Amino acid sequence: MLSLQVFQRLLADYSVDTNRERDLRTGFSIPFRLTLGGMAQFVMKPMWGINYVTHEKFSLPQLDAHIDMKGDTLTIGRYFTEMLDPSMNWDDVERMVAEWGGPFCLKGVISVEDAKKAAEIGCQGIVLSNHGGRQLDGSRSGFDQLEEIVQAVGDKVDVMVDGGFQRGTHVLKALALGAKAVGLGRAYLYALAAAGQPGIERMLTQMTAEINRDMRLMGVTRVYDLTPDMLRSR
Repeated sequence: MLSLQVFQRLLADYSVDTNRERDLRTGFSIPFRLTLGGMAQFVMKPMWGINYVTHEKFSLPQLDAHIDMKGDTLTIGRYFTEMLDPSMNWDDVERMVAEWGGPFCLKGVISVEDAKKAAEIGCQGIVLSNHGGRQLDGSRSGFDQLEEIVQAVGDKVDVMVDGGFQRGTHVLKALALGAKAVGLGRAYLYALAAAGQPGIERMLTQMTAEINRDMRLMGVTRVYDLTPDMLRSR
């Protein structure tokens, strides 16, 4: 269903900035601000400190025209907070779909009703997501909603999903329920933080090996052979 055209994606699962309690507790900020905790981490992990002073300084080129990167440590946080528009509604999304004029994906869908509305206004794809589960404590995950939404709109839009997928078996379960694609966030970010590009390459190699091996164990040779009856709820 999806073509190789530019695919516009609108993020709808992040309309309000969150509390970020861990960042508040640790004093994390951008630009970096040295704290006692940070100094202790540098002592325990000296390569972090060496890399920090010897590598290119942190920057967000896409934001340079909008914020002062040399300003105080709250500048970027304020930017992201002010950038979000909690008043955005379906009329806004429909107008963006029309103005874009090409394949359009709405990310952050979590209910059947919203999935149906996205299909109705012309979205070619949707990504089921609760923004990693840190936006609203206790909300259902994209995987929890996947089967029901695929049954409701899977013949109208490409249904994709993300949120907590870190193993090959996780990916296969989502594909078996009808997902056209599975997004990986923490899987590559953890690898990137631990070992840079080699870490990501190793993660992708392991993920590919897991998927291939587990498909063989399931007795299937193609992704299209994965079906919901291969799964059982515990």
